[in-house]
Amino acid sequence: MANDGKETILIVDDVAANLEIVSSILLPHYSVMAVKSGKKALEVMQASTLPDLILLDVVMPEMNGFEVCRHIKADPRTSAVPVIFVSSQTEEVDEATGFAAGGVDYISKPVSPRIVLARVKTHLALSAANRELQMQNKHLQANINLLEQIEQIARHDLKSPLTIFMGASDYMGHDKNLNADQLGFLKVLHEAALKMLNMIDRSLDLFKMERGQYKVIPVAVDVVKLVHQVCAELEGLKRANSVECLVILKNYNPISQGSYPIHSEENLLSAIVSNLLKNAIEASSAGERVTITLYEQNPYLIEIRNQGVIPDEIRSRFFERYVTHGKKKGTGLGGYSARLAARTLGGDISFTTSTETGTIITVSIPHQVADDKTASEHEGVKS
Repeated sequence: MANDGKETILIVDDVAANLEIVSSILLPHYSVMAVKSGKKALEVMQASTLPDLILLDVVMPEMNGFEVCRHIKADPRTSAVPVIFVSSQTEEVDEATGFAAGGVDYISKPVSPRIVLARVKTHLALSAANRELQMQNKHLQANINLLEQIEQIARHDLKSPLTIFMGASDYMGHDKNLNADQLGFLKVLHEAALKMLNMIDRSLDLFKMERGQYKVIPVAVDVVKLVHQVCAELEGLKRANSVECLVILKNYNPISQGSYPIHSEENLLSAIVSNLLKNAIEASSAGERVTITLYEQNPYLIEIRNQGVIPDEIRSRFFERYVTHGKKKGTGLGGYSARLAARTLGGDISFTTSTETGTIITVSIPHQVADDKTASEHEGVKS
């Protein structure tokens, strides 16, 4: 199908005069092939080089244009070639049937040269843009697959020496000749290595959540215990900022004895609370208090309040990636990853902020997370 670099148009019509008219319109601009039946058109579509567009008469003997189009669209190799139907104004043609068969447009006979050239040019451009988009999608998918492979390799390469390091520090900890300070230092090293291992694991988890590939593994979680554990882990940050944390239990049921169990994923829930509480502590001034209010209801609510106010310039983007303000070492991923994790668990995060009330971050988590991904107040509990 030689075309001297021109795009090729296949014209299908059982009337020779119609083929001559349309060919004369197109030939100055395109390479043209003309056939007189649907059967011949399908034979052309089996060639190694396909036409760039088809002008297809609707009413033809033996096989009409709709049938021809259905055959073309049913073949993955030819389905992307755009088909424009050509029909006489005197013929009763069901345009909806044509579009359902896979046609992209209609041209009425007698044809207008301006309309023919305009429609052909438009659909050739759309077809080229679609091919480019598909190519970009393939490249994007290849890059995503490569990134995931790199992530997995990096995790493996980073985790191996850390595991050895942890084993060595644990082994050295059994040496009876070490004093308390030395044992304490080994413990710090061991905990730091463990934290690094967790960070490596979480990096790929974030990537999977962004792609909707994270598989949730729900277990029974005591939210009250989890929040107190997070507060304890942030004890150093609280002391450094001279900030106090207060846990408040709402809708407290005496039967539960201060335990609020839900069926969720503990690691994700802990990461949500940790990120948001850390942000709240860092946004507080010395001597201020951060309150964590737990509402026993469905969905379960975790409300974290501090007296700071979110700056106007980042409020609309607060949960977006890399958004940070006033923190030299801030990554801007805390709020983003917290909301992503909450939505992965079937919940969400919202906030209100004002000079009167401070900032309130509200996390809602359902009591029961799907396993397919993949009335009194009790307060004064300090951490």
